[in-house]
Amino acid sequence: METRRKTPHSTLEQVCKRILPLRVFKFLFGPLSEFSVARRITGAVFGALSGAGLFFGLIYNIAMTTVQHIIVGCVFVGLCTLGGMFSSLFRCSVLLMFPSMIGSHGRTFLMVFVLHGLYQGPIANIQHNVQDVASSMGCNIDLQITHSKLMWRMLTEPYVEVVQEIVEDSEEFQNEAQNVSMQFQKVRDEVMGQYGFNSLGKESVHTANSTQEEYVAKTRARCDYVVQQGITRCQDWFRVKWDECMNTIQVPLINHFICIPMQFHFLCDIMREKIPVEGNFGQTFDKLNDSINRLAEHFTTNLVLEELEQQAVLGVNVLQDFSKELSREFQEKTAIAEKISGVINFLLSFTFITVFTSAFGYVRQYCRDILFDNVYITTYFRQIDARRIRAEKRHLLPLKKAERESLINPWRLSIHASELMPVIVGFLQVASLALFVCVLLAVDGILYNIFDLIRRHTFTTYSITSVQHADIVIGGDSMLARLLRKTIGAFNTSSNFDIESSNLDCLPQPHSLILSDYLRIFIPLLLMFLMCLLQVYSNRLRRVITAFYFPKREKKRILFLYNLQIQKRISFINRQCHRLRNPKQTFVMVLSGVLAPLKRVGCRLLWCCVCEGFVRQNQAVECSSVGCTMIYCQQCWTDLDNICCICYPRNQCAPQDSSYDSEVYYGC
Repeated sequence: METRRKTPHSTLEQVCKRILPLRVFKFLFGPLSEFSVARRITGAVFGALSGAGLFFGLIYNIAMTTVQHIIVGCVFVGLCTLGGMFSSLFRCSVLLMFPSMIGSHGRTFLMVFVLHGLYQGPIANIQHNVQDVASSMGCNIDLQITHSKLMWRMLTEPYVEVVQEIVEDSEEFQNEAQNVSMQFQKVRDEVMGQYGFNSLGKESVHTANSTQEEYVAKTRARCDYVVQQGITRCQDWFRVKWDECMNTIQVPLINHFICIPMQFHFLCDIMREKIPVEGNFGQTFDKLNDSINRLAEHFTTNLVLEELEQQAVLGVNVLQDFSKELSREFQEKTAIAEKISGVINFLLSFTFITVFTSAFGYVRQYCRDILFDNVYITTYFRQIDARRIRAEKRHLLPLKKAERESLINPWRLSIHASELMPVIVGFLQVASLALFVCVLLAVDGILYNIFDLIRRHTFTTYSITSVQHADIVIGGDSMLARLLRKTIGAFNTSSNFDIESSNLDCLPQPHSLILSDYLRIFIPLLLMFLMCLLQVYSNRLRRVITAFYFPKREKKRILFLYNLQIQKRISFINRQCHRLRNPKQTFVMVLSGVLAPLKRVGCRLLWCCVCEGFVRQNQAVECSSVGCTMIYCQQCWTDLDNICCICYPRNQCAPQDSSYDSEVYYGC
């Protein structure tokens, strides 16, 4: 065992042996039985540090209380400490997270981080700007409503004051009304009273159909005595005049003829024909009596302002505070946005978990499947090949053209064909994400410019001016004049209204993204782009880390790969020999025949007929048989045991060296 350790089987081991002290080198690459206590302590420290890092990467973003964070963190770090102390698989998985972070899982983590940056940057900025513009609209609507209320109050306030003054003077108005009713009672008694006449034998007074007829009948009844007395006095006058006329003229017969007009006492009855009463007196009295009766009732006044319910527009009552309604709506949207942010944080933790599970899965497959990721020409692979060359056995290096497609040289910077597809897929993912980011940033920039244009060109100044003066003069001291002064005189009001305002406080204030927002988005994008380039080398690094923790397993894998390639080389040679014996010409043979005339001018292009690789003229081996034009490269000629597969029988040209390198036992 000590002899083997003198020849390191990996480049990492060779470098560490040169630069590290001997005890440190033995601690890292020596048997596990050495430095057991130091290994346990180092593993525990490594597990504790890695557990703390994993906790902050996985669980810390999950919503929990402080006490729960402390309890879960202590338990998690304790488990990781135990894993680092006793499990090489755990330590290897933790270290493999670093190259895995550069691979596809790291890109996924950064993609979620970019999405989080987009949400915190342009998406949140768009939401803020839209909310600010909506709030500006709400503020302008509130301002318009306030101005409308002021103008409406300016128009209605005089009428409200009039009604209020009437309400305040209702008691005085009631007294005036009662005074009017008391004064009108005399008129009512005169018209409707049953005095001044003898009702016996006056049926016409009780059978009148209207106030007009009743008043005329009562007037006649009240005036009947006066009329009768006048008639009697008229008749007495005629009688006296008759006697005087007869005494004056004493000639018989002549005196009768001359004094006969004194007998016209029937003319006294003409006073009964008509009493002077206005024809519309009854109707006028009825209306006036009805008005006085209503005025005499208990007079009350109440000021009632009726507010009509405004129909909601778009679910919002415009007479209410529109800004408060918008604030409530945006608070609900903000709560939803916070939930989305929590989901993104959870996805970040989940993505970090996938990185760890990917690293753990790699180690598990590495230890179980001997073919998994076993395609590298390692230092130990070269050592085996060099040992076989010294033993003059069949070897593999340099590789054939067909073999270079399946094996990877980890020290070459060029990307192998089998490693190219993940790189292309990664670039497509980054390009699509970058396109989405550019579109979102463009939308945010366009909206910002539009909102800024609105802010700069929508400033408005409002000027509301009103002058109102009413002066109604009612003269006189009559009952009607006093009533009118109590009612119409209340309209004597004066008001001056002058307000200057603007929508400066309602203008939107859009925000643009700052430099840190762009850096939060583009730095992860650039890292994703670099990861696409470095993914190939990080995948190669995974095998190096795993081989450090499992050196024996790595040795078995390399031996298996080398022996498998030897078997493939033998099978390849046999297939090529069978193909060369086929009379059908290959493309290389045809091309060699076409380019044969170039030999005359000293320029000749040669290809190996077995591996079909280009061969320099000083390294080409031509068959020495007469008439044979086969050309071989040095390695193929050695693999054929220096025998031309065309000139000799099949059983003689087939490779005979089938020995495998079996330094240790390997299994699948």
